[in-house]
Amino acid sequence: MRRLIFALLVLLVAGSAGATGWFGWRVWGDHADNRAIRDLAAGRAAEPRDGADPRVAHARILFLARRDRIPEAEALVPALSGAAPALQSGARMTIANARMRRGYDALEARDLDGAMAEVNLAKSAYRDALRADPGNFDAKVNLELATRLFRDLPREGNDGEENPDIKPSELWTDLPGLPRGAP
Repeated sequence: MRRLIFALLVLLVAGSAGATGWFGWRVWGDHADNRAIRDLAAGRAAEPRDGADPRVAHARILFLARRDRIPEAEALVPALSGAAPALQSGARMTIANARMRRGYDALEARDLDGAMAEVNLAKSAYRDALRADPGNFDAKVNLELATRLFRDLPREGNDGEENPDIKPSELWTDLPGLPRGAP
C-alpha cells in the first residue's frame, strides 16, 4: 500500500512539474508576442516567432503596409488563416488601403495606368476583406469608392467632346445615403 501511495505521489509531482513547465512556456510565448506587438506599434521592426499568435502577424502586416512594403505584408496573410474573421478582414483591408494610397500617388503623378492597376489590386483586397467578414462596413464603402474612382476622373485626349467649363462630378456625391462621403 505504501508503495502505491508513493508511486501516485511521484506521478502527481511529475505531472505538476510538467504542467508548470508547459504553463511557463506558454507565458513566455505570450510575453514574446506582446513585446513584438508593442515594438511594431511603436515603429520598431520585429519578426513574429514560429507559432506566434495571429495578432502578431496582423501587427506586422500593419507595420509593413504603413511603410509601403505591400508584397511583404501580403506574404503574411496566410499566417492569419486560423484567426478571427474580423482580424483577417482588418489585415486585408490594411493592404487594400495601402494599395489605394499607391493608386492616389500614381494619380497625382498622372500615371493613370499605374493608378488603375493599384486600384484594381485594392478592389481585390477589399473583396477578400468582405469574404472574411461580410459585415465590414468600411470595406464595403471603400470597395464602392474604389469601384467608382476611375469612372469620375476626366480622361485625357477626349477630342473636345466635353465642355471644358463643366467640372467632373465629385466622387463623394455618388454614394447613395452618404452625402460627401460621410457615414
